[in-house]
Amino acid sequence: MINEKEKFNIKSDFIKNIFTLFSGAAIAQLITLIAIPILTRIYTPEDFGFIAIYLSIANIVATISTGRYELAIMLPKKKKNAIAIIKGTFRIILIITLITLIAILVLKSFENKISDLIRPFYFYFLPISIFIVGLTNVFTQWFTRQKEFKLQAKTKIVRSGSNSVVNVGLGFLFNLKSFGLFIGHIVGQGLQLLIFTFRFLKEEKETLKNINRNTIKAQLKENRNFPYYSAPMGFLNAISVDILIYVLNLFYTTSLVGLYTNATKVINYPLSLISQSFTSVFYQKISETHKKIKLYLISYFANFIIASIAMIPIIFWGEEIFAFVLGKDWKIAGSIAKYLAPLTIASFAMRSVSNIFSLTRKNGILLIWQIIYLIVILVVIFISKSEQFEIMLLGVSFIGALLYIALAFIGYRIMINQYEKKS
Repeated sequence: MINEKEKFNIKSDFIKNIFTLFSGAAIAQLITLIAIPILTRIYTPEDFGFIAIYLSIANIVATISTGRYELAIMLPKKKKNAIAIIKGTFRIILIITLITLIAILVLKSFENKISDLIRPFYFYFLPISIFIVGLTNVFTQWFTRQKEFKLQAKTKIVRSGSNSVVNVGLGFLFNLKSFGLFIGHIVGQGLQLLIFTFRFLKEEKETLKNINRNTIKAQLKENRNFPYYSAPMGFLNAISVDILIYVLNLFYTTSLVGLYTNATKVINYPLSLISQSFTSVFYQKISETHKKIKLYLISYFANFIIASIAMIPIIFWGEEIFAFVLGKDWKIAGSIAKYLAPLTIASFAMRSVSNIFSLTRKNGILLIWQIIYLIVILVVIFISKSEQFEIMLLGVSFIGALLYIALAFIGYRIMINQYEKKS
């Protein structure tokens, strides 16, 4: 019976799929974590600062390069319509990539005025990174729809492994500074995209040929909620996540940006390997199950507890851990990680279940929250930036955590209003 199959059971394929993605992500993140202590002894905090600014800009633009249509790939019942969304999204990515290229070329003529922003010449390669990240996001959603979790796990390992090997190799052999980190990221992301592309074309080449312009147009129109609401929200969220990168670069130094990014990397990587795996499977499962409210609550609180436990060593011994693992020059990164613990816990728990806003088509509410979040955080930064650096971080951390908890409650109320009778 269908109702029997829909009963929430921890032994279901939901848990199995999470474990599949988790195992791949765990190996990938382990490779990265092993490489970090080596890289921090090869590259300077300033090198990490430059690459952090580059990746932040690339990810922000890549977020809107798809119009967030990749989130709609899970929704159509017919595979043909889902592929039509992919085909339409690919064209949008090409347009945004071309616009970015033109913008970079225009900015190049004013290089003297913006030299502080694009001092490393590889900033002119931003269009390539935007194209790679945007299309990879699309294929990730497609292979989630197809339940190809093993493929996703393998590509994570390939990406992380190649990235780390190139970073370490170029650093040791050629002392390329931040350019070595840049090459590593491009190689890792590029290989992941190639694997996705070859697999997709191998399996869906014929279907692609049979999709006409009218089908693409119809699907994009039907899911226009995503570019209208989710894309601006994603753009603002990307800025919010990296707001401290720009604040630290503007008011302090690029070296401090490097310390901050490695602090967040060390504490977020163990957590992100869980959230990345969980979020993909959660979206696929909650789209099917009748126990949506129960799944939402269990998922949120489980992730909140996991993050809280994971942060205990950082809260009590952050400076000592970072100095031992990364080197004595990185002790301040441990302090940064400790101050950001509340925000790390709250954002992780909510991020793991945030797809319910797409599922319920309440992206407008999420957009409003994101605008409020960004405004509040900017106000906190503006008020506290003249104080000690630690005071500013603590303000951002605690206020941001409260806002994420409020968002979790909003998500719960939406689930109650929309699915309580059905459950």
